[in-house]
Amino acid sequence: RLEAQSSQMMPAIDSLSSPLVPAESTQLKTTLSPEGEVGYMRAVQAQSFQTMAAIDSVSSPLAPGQPTLLRNTLLPEGEGGYMRADVLLKDGKIAHIGPVGGELPVALASPTPEAVDCTERMLLPGFVNAHTHSTEHWARGLIRPLPLELWVQQLIRHEPRGEAGWKGSASFTDTPAEAIGLSALHCGVESLLSGCTAVLDHVFVRHLDDLGAVVRAYRSVGVRAFIAPMLNDDAGMYENYIPLAPDARARNAACRNGCCSLGGMGPHGTFREKPGEHDPAKTAAALTLWRQCIELYHDPANGIEIVIGPVTAYSASAELLRGAAELRREYNLCGHTHLLETRAQALMARQSLPSGSAVRHLYEAGFLQGRGTSCAHAIWLDEDEMALMAEAGASVVHNPLSNLRLGSGVMPVEQFTTAGVNVAMGCDGACSSDGQDILEALKLATFLPCITTPEYRRWPAARRAALTLAAKNGYAAVGMRGEAGELAVGMAADVTLWDLTSLALLPRTDPLSLLVMGSRVQASGGGCALHSCWVRGVRVIDGGSPCGVDLSVLRRVLAEAQPEYRSMADTDPSTSAATAACEVEYRAAMGLEPQHQVEPTPADLGTFPSDRVLYETTLK
Repeated sequence: RLEAQSSQMMPAIDSLSSPLVPAESTQLKTTLSPEGEVGYMRAVQAQSFQTMAAIDSVSSPLAPGQPTLLRNTLLPEGEGGYMRADVLLKDGKIAHIGPVGGELPVALASPTPEAVDCTERMLLPGFVNAHTHSTEHWARGLIRPLPLELWVQQLIRHEPRGEAGWKGSASFTDTPAEAIGLSALHCGVESLLSGCTAVLDHVFVRHLDDLGAVVRAYRSVGVRAFIAPMLNDDAGMYENYIPLAPDARARNAACRNGCCSLGGMGPHGTFREKPGEHDPAKTAAALTLWRQCIELYHDPANGIEIVIGPVTAYSASAELLRGAAELRREYNLCGHTHLLETRAQALMARQSLPSGSAVRHLYEAGFLQGRGTSCAHAIWLDEDEMALMAEAGASVVHNPLSNLRLGSGVMPVEQFTTAGVNVAMGCDGACSSDGQDILEALKLATFLPCITTPEYRRWPAARRAALTLAAKNGYAAVGMRGEAGELAVGMAADVTLWDLTSLALLPRTDPLSLLVMGSRVQASGGGCALHSCWVRGVRVIDGGSPCGVDLSVLRRVLAEAQPEYRSMADTDPSTSAATAACEVEYRAAMGLEPQHQVEPTPADLGTFPSDRVLYETTLK
């Protein structure tokens, strides 16, 4: 190998390095340092946040798309090879793929396209972040290790609109919509910088102002946005996120006899014995808000699609699901929801839904069928439910980062694929995965299957995760099957261009596999792996930086918007009476304190697939 390069061409280590400067005494005048295990101290008081900077101050208009000829670019080919080609982006499409240096067809040669030398570039189809929640950016890194059902209670409390939010007890009404827009901007930028050209944002909105701010944010970033206002009609918000203890009635009876308090979510600390009710007024309000969102903001031609997004099958009444399905049919809209993310949700389906199956419940309401139906997580489905998903043509979205972070389990990707179900990729919200880097999710999706079977010939390649799950299947999940997600003539010009000389993609091996399985260098001299990006033929990244967002201004605005640091200890369920009661009932439902159990869990309620986690799944 060494003989292949002349010794004169092999730079000496000395030519790449310089002596380090000797250490000197340095005074840190304003510093933040850990204090014990629970908090922080700072040398100076944080500047209070006075005004919410407008999204417009962070962004600038994107230039219209121009015909662009990518010369001599590297493209993935087949199962593992590469080819060189000239690629023309024109009128929002991939208009031509031809031999290097060849003449363009006459019909495509005018106007003369901008030519870009891509000798050291790799072209890929854009990825789809097919499930996220942008508002979670305000609480990322904050919530302590908790399962989903307890974690979500802390998210509700600690996001800007929560009871521990920016405006205290008035946070829900007084937090400006601009906060929701800024978190969407942050989410869009992070997704874009990891190679995503489309995002499905399942975002909780209070009203049209919230949604309007989100739309403005994604237009500024330039990413293709599928925005799913996340609504429900529970009488008590997210009360139905906590499963019932199977022996709740017996516990309550024993408590009454002993005149004790169980610390549960029911009246006087009792355990709930039936699911929470739905509120017909909220049902009507949710359907009205969805319709208003569609009429004001649905604009597919310009990259904004409104998606109908009930939060779950448990927190949406049958009336709400049927109304949601009707709206989708009326406007030909995509649909999105969470599905059997945890063992607790599988238990809740058996406890609260007429069929005992969340999948069948969605199917019977008509929500599972139709263009671009996607269901996030889908970890705890059985074989019959997978078959029903395939029959409906619905997609599932694999979110390995949050599924591990929240202890939910591992989606059986190969079982879904074998059943004929389309599998896409997502990051989930930035507070349950604590970031929006799709490459992290792809890396995990590539490695996780390797511990599920010793048959290494069935282990997936990184190329499959990138080109199939994140690109081709991602666009199929948002209703664009055959329109985007592949490098082929006629496909949407949603593409990314990667710098093969960046430190992250060196030395020269298999660049696509290295992109997924490797890591990216943060030092400025290391080069930016993602050089350029086009969405709908519009250039949205150039030289590694977003074209429509000033990152230095965004950093300042985010720092000022939430100036004080907080502690993960603030998110322990014990810090609130309401969340403490949720924890009590959750632990009882999931058999975590068997010494307090009064009756065994019936087998029809407590038996689950055994291959989704590494512990015993049966509730006894």
